[in-house]
Amino acid sequence: MMVTTSVVTDVRLGAGEYRHAETAAVGCFLYARQGGAWITAGRRAFCVTQGNGIWLPPAHTHSVCAVYGADLCALRIDTALCAGFAPAARVLNCSDVLIAIFSAAQRSVVERSYAAVVALLADELRVASEISGMFSVRMPSPGSRVATLCEALLMHPTKDLAIEDAASRAGVSCRTLSRIFTKELDASVGRWRREAQAGVAMCALVHGISVAGTARALGFTSSAFSTFFKSRIGNAPREWLARQRIRPPA
Repeated sequence: MMVTTSVVTDVRLGAGEYRHAETAAVGCFLYARQGGAWITAGRRAFCVTQGNGIWLPPAHTHSVCAVYGADLCALRIDTALCAGFAPAARVLNCSDVLIAIFSAAQRSVVERSYAAVVALLADELRVASEISGMFSVRMPSPGSRVATLCEALLMHPTKDLAIEDAASRAGVSCRTLSRIFTKELDASVGRWRREAQAGVAMCALVHGISVAGTARALGFTSSAFSTFFKSRIGNAPREWLARQRIRPPA
């Protein structure tokens, strides 16, 4: 469990594990040491993979779920220090300095230099592009009839799920399902599921699953998967993985 009395806490999730929504009075920066996870904040689910982190402003409710498992580091940021931070959740492609800091095995490294680390993080968030390193999907409202379905599809967005099956899982008719997705998510069921597949693919690749294995898991041939991934992320799978600077923790 995350303990808010500590400046730095570890958040380790196994494959398929879900950390239910919680609201912190202080700000929080979640850094992905290993693997990747979906971080849902408000009406968006952000895919945060190894070497990246996400800033969560004070009083923002968020939840965490890991498809293949993830090792995260949570840095609590007191409200008094949050004035220079972005007012909304933002994913940050961390610099080598921040990666070294958050990958340290000893949390005392951060705790001893807390003010300096917070100032550095604020600077990086300030100059970073709002969309740099960010991949997210729109989420329904918590009380929506498709909320549970969307949470399930974030973890298991199989390519061959028929709309009839999706409607059955949501407990609505196909027509109602399509109407809800269009109204709340501004996308068809198929288009939204394809976006979720791209995030799951990112988590699989940083977890060490091969491109071919990731393609099979999502129901693609290797060539079709590479085309699909590039259309969503901007790089072919191996090119994207090389840009992530994946390395063992220091």
